[in-house]
Amino acid sequence: MRGHEVVVVTGGSQGIGREVARRFYQLGARVGLIARDVTRLAAAARELGADVATAAADVTDSAELAQAIVRLERELGPPTVLVNNAGHGHWGAVVDTDVDVFRRAIEVNYLGAVRATALVLPGMLHRRRGHIVNIASVAGRIGAPFEAAYSASKFALVGYSEALAVEVDGTGVAVSLIDPGPVATAFRAGAVDLAPGRFPRPIPPARVADAVAAAVMHDRREQFLPRWLRLAYVAKTGAPVLHRAGTRWMFAAQRRALRARLDQERGSTSTPA
Repeated sequence: MRGHEVVVVTGGSQGIGREVARRFYQLGARVGLIARDVTRLAAAARELGADVATAAADVTDSAELAQAIVRLERELGPPTVLVNNAGHGHWGAVVDTDVDVFRRAIEVNYLGAVRATALVLPGMLHRRRGHIVNIASVAGRIGAPFEAAYSASKFALVGYSEALAVEVDGTGVAVSLIDPGPVATAFRAGAVDLAPGRFPRPIPPARVADAVAAAVMHDRREQFLPRWLRLAYVAKTGAPVLHRAGTRWMFAAQRRALRARLDQERGSTSTPA
């Protein structure tokens, strides 16, 4: 990496964000962490060591986020890398999901990244140097059953990232997408397994961190994790009928359980003849 890198990571107190911070710290960067939980932020900073700054903020609050970015810039210098990692997950059937859940997913997973980017992008463009890495998901490339709120918000992030990447091309600022499948963090608690006992198996968050670092160092525009998940995206676009059939098969157990529950509910509310 080039010297004097200043890396800001949202959702940096745990999980993927914490591993991303660790990876860049090991590479010699000055690291700034943003997250809501002050206690976890302090613990992450102590674990990493010197040249790590923290600022508590909710990415859904524009004023808080702006104050956090200003604080980190004062301590570390202007950000040269922004990793939009803060995320909110929800797992469940659409019929069971309140509209507010969809709104929350959009606010955190999509607009959180938009807000953070808006705060650092003008400076990066002025300095003709910067890299924005958005942690999306394979669920942002392929609609994920029983994750509709999360999946839709990641689709929005993917579209935003693709558009921004073209707009800033040639300015010295780059944009990268990271599309992991399941990752072994607390974020997955309560998640619907895609195919219990089969695949994709959760990968360690350190593997995502390595991909983020590689995206910055080698200017990689998009990476699927594991890499073979790109084939699922190719199948979706090139053979949509086969893709739909495969998705129905993978979620057969969850779909049967949902239909059985709905049938039971209809039976319990029907009026006897």
